Amino acid sequence: MKKSLIPQGYEIRRGQKGFIDEANNCIKNNEVFLGSAPCGIGKSLASLLAVLPQLEENKLMICFRTRSQLYIYLKELRALSQNISAISFFSKKDMCPLRMKRNLSYFDFFEMCKKLKDNCESSVKPYCRFYWNNVRAKNDAERLALDCAQRVLSPRETVTLMSKQGYCGYEALKKVLHRVNVFLGTYHYVFDPKIRATILKSFGADLSKVYLIVDEAHNLPAFARELLSDQLTRNTVERALRETERFEAELVTPVREYLRTLEEVFRDAQRALKSEKLKQVGPQEISDFFLTQSGVPGDEVAEVLEEYGEYVREKRLELGSERILSYNYRVGKFLDGFFERDRREHIHLVEKDQKGRIWLEFRSFDGRELTDPVLSRTRGSILMSGFLSPPEVYRDLTLYDQSSVCLKEFDSPFPPENRLILVARGVSSAFKERTDKMLDRWRDYIEAISEVNEGNIAVFFTSYRLMRTVLPSTNVDRKKIVEQHKTRRNNVIKQLAESSDNALFGVMGGKFSEGIDYPNNALTCVAAVGLPYATWDIYQRALIEYLEHQFPRNGRKYAYLTPAILRLIQTCGRVHRSAKDKGCIAILDGRVAQPSIRNQLPEYYQREMKIVTSPTKCKQSIDQFWLNLRD
Repeated sequence: MKKSLIPQGYEIRRGQKGFIDEANNCIKNNEVFLGSAPCGIGKSLASLLAVLPQLEENKLMICFRTRSQLYIYLKELRALSQNISAISFFSKKDMCPLRMKRNLSYFDFFEMCKKLKDNCESSVKPYCRFYWNNVRAKNDAERLALDCAQRVLSPRETVTLMSKQGYCGYEALKKVLHRVNVFLGTYHYVFDPKIRATILKSFGADLSKVYLIVDEAHNLPAFARELLSDQLTRNTVERALRETERFEAELVTPVREYLRTLEEVFRDAQRALKSEKLKQVGPQEISDFFLTQSGVPGDEVAEVLEEYGEYVREKRLELGSERILSYNYRVGKFLDGFFERDRREHIHLVEKDQKGRIWLEFRSFDGRELTDPVLSRTRGSILMSGFLSPPEVYRDLTLYDQSSVCLKEFDSPFPPENRLILVARGVSSAFKERTDKMLDRWRDYIEAISEVNEGNIAVFFTSYRLMRTVLPSTNVDRKKIVEQHKTRRNNVIKQLAESSDNALFGVMGGKFSEGIDYPNNALTCVAAVGLPYATWDIYQRALIEYLEHQFPRNGRKYAYLTPAILRLIQTCGRVHRSAKDKGCIAILDGRVAQPSIRNQLPEYYQREMKIVTSPTKCKQSIDQFWLNLRD
């Protein structure tokens, strides 16, 4: 590690040097470093200090699940004592200076943007004046974009600055991307093959010349699976039928016939569901149904619908419509994937929500199809998160070949005396245990915690249903904040910051238990009610079966146990966000103390957890914890 890189006045933290050295040694050998680094280690800066000293003529790509992570890296890059030029993107639509186009769908926006750019080239109105200025004053636009990159500005800052000068920031940044060291963006820019190809071309590098940092990497397996999955609602099919009434063509008669056949598929699926919410369907059966009804198999139906959809899009363009989307094209693309992905790695389903709306879908079991081609070809990669435990699970779920991977778990750098970790025996969210007596015990625990804890508390449940069952008869002498769809994060954080007598109630995996910081120790206690296992449905059972086949004796662990523990630890981690934060963690499910689960927890959890057997003992432990801190 070069000391000249370290920001002036910055002192390397406990555990941070170990992360830097381990990651640096690993990527020097063109390997993948997979690090579980608890909050407080400073992994964002550590990952940069591991890569940048050996960057030389190579490039660095940094990717993350959500945009909030971007600003952390921009801040760290600006502070480094080295000339770094970096470009970061939001979506093209979000960076467009033509704000009147913001209400379009992304596809409509993309087509409209293309049209306005083409009109600039051919001097036809309407055209984009910002892009026109980029073309007319190419050198000035690129000089300004490069200045933004050298100042490591955010996408919003760049767009604001460049639009004031009359330029399109997105297009100008793309033109100078090959001249910078670092690119930052969401997972889509790296793991979506089409988007990655475009970015790498502009970046002027192939993966063998790229170092990669993947932050919040616990999200990566699920993200990749989602990218390989798709769904189609009945409403989209109905809109596609209405579309055929407006746009006549030679294909319109068979298109209508195929869509009506698809409507029949939905009706049959609805009858088959009865009271169920999820049911497996066979793509071959549906393809054969098309063949029987229309004389054409499913894959050919998809082709015809896509072809007609292309025609509709062209007609909309000719008519000058802002909406260039075709519902028939959307249906065709879905069916193409639905019939093509008739393999072991996918399951085909029909699903119904609480309002009775149904949709067809195919879901992936295995995201390695997208992650392995990236991670196995980069010059070196760092995958990291606050909790990647056990690390071999994430290695196996992202790579086919596990030989060139370094696994490392780091300990929490925070003082152990600042935290109390309790596990309550005699309570469990297992369905068979969910009796009135169990609900009463949870209420007793929550009331005991509320009575004795100093500062704001948060109680997170495994589901909204469980929260609605327990909460009404729970008496806490605090201001209740109950998570709802409309509840805004900023308002809650503000209320917690202004007073210390609040009780926040929400769900694990929700907007208040993951991806949110409560600054200045605004939250001093989290109670986790139950173990947040995924819903036990046909998809979950099939996922376990698939992963059991891929990783013998580990299917249930990889598909069911590890995600639940991740969600639990993410929830409990809301209390301690800095070394100064003090507080309690109460896990209200005794199963966590069982070896099969306890051994999957972070080492400091295993070391420090205390078992309590009653609400009274829980209350006494919390009271003593705060008393010790005052002494």
